[in-house]
Amino acid sequence: MATERDYNVFADEAYQIDKARAKNEDRAPLLKGDILEGTKLSQSYIVLEVADNNKNGMQAMAVAPIKDGIADTSEVIIAYAGTDFGDNLDVLTDASTVMGGDMNLSIPQWGSAPKKTDGQAISAQKFATSIKNSYPNAVITTTGHSLGEYLAIYIAAENQWKNTGFNGRDPYNILSDDAKNGLKKIRAY
Repeated sequence: MATERDYNVFADEAYQIDKARAKNEDRAPLLKGDILEGTKLSQSYIVLEVADNNKNGMQAMAVAPIKDGIADTSEVIIAYAGTDFGDNLDVLTDASTVMGGDMNLSIPQWGSAPKKTDGQAISAQKFATSIKNSYPNAVITTTGHSLGEYLAIYIAAENQWKNTGFNGRDPYNILSDDAKNGLKKIRAY
């Protein structure tokens, strides 16, 4: 079972998925099949899937612990990357989705109307659905930092999963009515 420190490592490692950032830093991006291990982790993990959406800036990965040399997909953790202030799409997402509650992203175009595309929250849910469909018997949890945690909380609430994350804003303004009702049922007064 993943520890809080493991979740913190995954939230940090999610930033390493961005291919453009990796190229600028002259390193390889984190890819499907990569092994995450080291003294900061309680055990070794394998990257099951990654998403690097160059249309809206969303990066995510799904990992599972390695037990007896193979992936134990009874436990899957989805980690979302947070804001990279060098990525205009992340900054635009912070403004339009996190602050403004708009699930779509309006990308400014010179001399014409903004180009609309699915925002990071929509891509985050598509990735989560893909993981849920690929690993239907898994207990899935989410994590992230900053914008990544905003997305992770959103995905956890929409899917009734657990979340362990760091420094994320409350995504209540984009939650579906079902997710909001689910949260009301578990709140202690």
